Amino acid sequence: MNNTQTRIYAGGAFAFGQNGAIEAIQTGNYTTLILWSVHVNAEGNLIFNNTPFVTNGVYSEAQQMDLPTRLAQLKSQGIGIIFSVGAGGTSDFQNISSFVKDGVPGPGNPLYDNFNALKQAMVAAGGDIDAIDFDNEDYMDVTTMVNFGLMLGNIGYNSVTFCPFYNDDIWDTTFQNLISERGNNFVSAIHLQCYSGGRGNDPQQWGQVIASINPGTLLIPGLGAMQSSGWWQNGAPGSNVVTKPGVAMYGNGDWSGMLRQGTYSSPNEAMQSMLGGETFFFYCNQTIVLPTGTFPPNTAVFFGGAPWWGSAPQCEGYELSGQCTNTYNNGGACPDDIQARFKDWGSKQYPVNGGFIWLYDSIVDCTLSTCCNGVSQNNTGLLALAYRNAIYNGLNGESITGRQQKVAKALE
Repeated sequence: MNNTQTRIYAGGAFAFGQNGAIEAIQTGNYTTLILWSVHVNAEGNLIFNNTPFVTNGVYSEAQQMDLPTRLAQLKSQGIGIIFSVGAGGTSDFQNISSFVKDGVPGPGNPLYDNFNALKQAMVAAGGDIDAIDFDNEDYMDVTTMVNFGLMLGNIGYNSVTFCPFYNDDIWDTTFQNLISERGNNFVSAIHLQCYSGGRGNDPQQWGQVIASINPGTLLIPGLGAMQSSGWWQNGAPGSNVVTKPGVAMYGNGDWSGMLRQGTYSSPNEAMQSMLGGETFFFYCNQTIVLPTGTFPPNTAVFFGGAPWWGSAPQCEGYELSGQCTNTYNNGGACPDDIQARFKDWGSKQYPVNGGFIWLYDSIVDCTLSTCCNGVSQNNTGLLALAYRNAIYNGLNGESITGRQQKVAKALE
């Protein structure tokens, strides 16, 4: 199978993961990165998860993510860039509806101005956005989605994609209308959720829809990766959090994965401050002097990647290394399980053009876990690659293990 699409959704772990996240996506060798999730508030301003980043027609990150520059770096290497709008438990499309209910918005409309500013910020940095993904889980309305899509096309977005977790006449009608208005390439892909609320989905159902409306639209089903408890769960440290008494990051070790540091009254408060991308941290109860600096009491230092603990009675370490589990899929969530599902899907009547993994953040959180027979090798990029390979190998019946071994050797 040629031109197999391998895509991955990513949230805060990419936004705040700095260079380590860039390297992991590159190592993972995905064709497309999907930034999830853009929220639209009642004023039409855009928020990336919890971080405002386009307000009143101006791109301005409330907390530094450097998305335009970092995404331009990936774009220059041939990796597609999509921003996904919406999520379960939000009112994003309800808010969008208030700006498009009377027709297709133009300049001066807050929704238009903000999505225009988002695109222009990426272009100014040397990148671009290939599509806007509709993860509409709150307000299923044809007029809202069609007018929103037409607005995006008028701004200069080349295409939109859909991310349904069920088949519905509203999706079908929206699909048909956008193709009729903007041409066959405008709805470029269906990212079908086959996990969580969509775990029972059969891609063949959407294959039939695509065949009847526009055979050129790509069918790209997705599955969830293994899941961690995360750092904080139900008012306490998550079950995956492992405490390492009397240690800190080794002063002469590789500190390139350091993300940030801050002052917190307790390790628990530090855990509740997580932005995304953190796999371990150390907390100072007393001052410690290391080659990398002096860290006073109540300082927490956060890292992505694998720890190199050194003895430090003044401190204690914390890592996400407990066992990850399958939370969202039927049939398992390790790379071998994913490959088996895609092998089955690829053998059916209607073609499956690739797949996606939800979610890069889950891969980061399971980097230090020994689940799936230790496939991660304590390296986020290699775990991301294993999931990518599962899609590719399942659909193509090919093995690229040798290449994966080559990448692993280069990272030693």
